[in-house]
Amino acid sequence: MKEELIKTKDSLKKSKISLAKSTTALTCLVGALIISSESGLAVTTTTGSMAVSTSVASTCTVSAASMSFAAYTASTITATSVITANCTNGTAYTISFNDTPDGATASTYKLVRSGGSSGTASDTIEVSFTNGVSTMTNAAATITGTGTGSSATAGTITGSIAGSQTGKTAGTFSKTMTLNIVY
Repeated sequence: MKEELIKTKDSLKKSKISLAKSTTALTCLVGALIISSESGLAVTTTTGSMAVSTSVASTCTVSAASMSFAAYTASTITATSVITANCTNGTAYTISFNDTPDGATASTYKLVRSGGSSGTASDTIEVSFTNGVSTMTNAAATITGTGTGSSATAGTITGSIAGSQTGKTAGTFSKTMTLNIVY
């Protein structure tokens, strides 16, 4: 029985050695398959390009504060209006009047009494405008600048009502002036 036990132990030992060799061989085989399958799955990379662009359009808007004169008493009076331009950054602009002078001279405009007539002298008061340097009309003197990308003061227009305009009918005299902005 001892011999059989020794044979069984030897046989068991040989089985373990054989199993260990088989496991090692199997591990090597699986490793080789993984390595060979990774190189078999290699991906080739190439490059290309994509152009990306946009543009920013030049835009401008113009606005002006109301110009309110003191009550007219046949003496010269002045008032101002701050002009604001909102233009795309770097956009050059020129602001001018759109209205044609309609006063007694080529540089004056008529303020007309509410309910009155522009053809009746007692219903009108004449006003002239300057940009701080020159008289502004639809054909002369402008305010120029370059946009900053946000609202900014472009300049100031000063209105002047000459004295000695007598015989005016009591009331409120007004005119809406139109500003052009060219950019």
